[in-house]
Amino acid sequence: MQRALMESAPRPDGTVITRENMYRWFGARLLSHVEVPDLFAILTKVCSRAGLVRLPELYCLPAPGDMNAYALGRPERSAIVLTEGLLRGMTRQEIAGILAHEVAHIRNNDAWTMSWATALRRAIDWTSLAGLTLLRTRHHHGGMTSSRPLATLLSAAPTLGHLLGLALSRVRELDADATALELTGDSRALVAALEKLERHHTGAAPMRASAVAHDPMRLLRSHPATSERVGTLLNLAY
Repeated sequence: MQRALMESAPRPDGTVITRENMYRWFGARLLSHVEVPDLFAILTKVCSRAGLVRLPELYCLPAPGDMNAYALGRPERSAIVLTEGLLRGMTRQEIAGILAHEVAHIRNNDAWTMSWATALRRAIDWTSLAGLTLLRTRHHHGGMTSSRPLATLLSAAPTLGHLLGLALSRVRELDADATALELTGDSRALVAALEKLERHHTGAAPMRASAVAHDPMRLLRSHPATSERVGTLLNLAY
C-alpha cells in the first residue's frame, strides 16, 4: 500500500497551467480583461470574498453546443474554463454563480483532494490484488481455509473504494454550491443556472427530490442530482 501511494500520489507540480498547455490540452483560448471586462469584474469580486490572493485565469473553450465549466489548479495558480455555449446561454447573474462555484473548488483545493482520493483508491486496488494473490497461494499450498471472509472483503474493497470516491465527489460539489451561495448571495441565479444546465444535458427539467432519493443509481454519480443541489441551496438561503 505504501508503494502504491508513493507511486500514484499527486505531484505538487503535476498540473502546469500555461496558455500553451491549455490550448494543447483542451483547445481553450485565454480571455483578456479588455475582451470581457464584465466577467473579470464578477471574478474579482467573487475571489475577493473568497480570500483568493491570485485571480484564476479565464479560458474559453470553443464549443458553442456545450454548456460547461471546469476549474483547474490550486489557490496559488489556477484556471477556470468556460465553454462558448455557456457564455452564450447564461445570463451574467447565472455566470456569476457558475464562477463562484468554480472559485469555491479552487479555494477548497478540491482538485488536490480528489487527486489524493484517486491515489488512495489505486492503493486499495493494488493492496486488494496482492492480498488475494497471497491468500490463493497459501490455499494452493494447503494453507488455512478460514480466510474466506478476508477474501470476500478484499474482493469487495475496490468497489467500496470507488463508491467512497464518488461519495466524496458529491460532498465536495454540495460544499462548492454552499460556498458559491455565500460568495454571491444570489440563490435564484444559482438555481436558475443549475436548472438550465440540467435541461441542456438531459433535455428535461430536474427530477423531483423524492424520485431521486429512491434511485439506487445516485450512488454511481460523481455529482448530486440537480434537485438535491437545488433543495440544499434553497434550504440554506431560506
